[in-house]
Amino acid sequence: MPVRAELQAVGQKIVSYFDEQKSQPPFTVYQYAPEQEWNVRHDLRQLNRWLQLPNQNINCASISLAQLFWSALDDSGFLEELIAQERGASSTTALNEIFESVGEILRHSPTLPDRVIAAVDQYQHSRTAVFLYQAGVLYPAYRTSTLLDDLQGRLLRPVTLLYPGRLIGDYGLSFLGKSEPAYGYRAAIVTREQVL
Repeated sequence: MPVRAELQAVGQKIVSYFDEQKSQPPFTVYQYAPEQEWNVRHDLRQLNRWLQLPNQNINCASISLAQLFWSALDDSGFLEELIAQERGASSTTALNEIFESVGEILRHSPTLPDRVIAAVDQYQHSRTAVFLYQAGVLYPAYRTSTLLDDLQGRLLRPVTLLYPGRLIGDYGLSFLGKSEPAYGYRAAIVTREQVL
């Protein structure tokens, strides 16, 4: 099965970065409707296979943000308490306080960006592209724009964030279609078209 055209363009940018030895790696947000999650994961596998072909020779580091999220909460020692608080929360205010606590844990050392970098460091291949998936778990405790901003300049590899949400206008991204649109992304936005 062929790679989708919009992902082929993402892949070409990655290959160009390595082949032309550009100074700044491309950061891309691959936006798609949340209900397309499983299809997008299939898309990612197709792109990874294409990038790994001998003529591209790109290693792919697929990093689950959900796995890093749960590891951070578990490492904090507060996971069980947070789960109990969430189950017992009787108001939006109480839930927001829990989400704020989760966000604080993700910003505490090692931060979520630190954890992404540590996961990528396991890939020694010099031509490694990074794909961040399962971002939905971060809502509403941690903004993906913050994650990408913190990674730029620290992670000198191409990064593609799989973003479940809606594109508002040309540059606004609404996480899971639930948050107010954020316009501060310093990354190219590529939208998954509904048809191949």
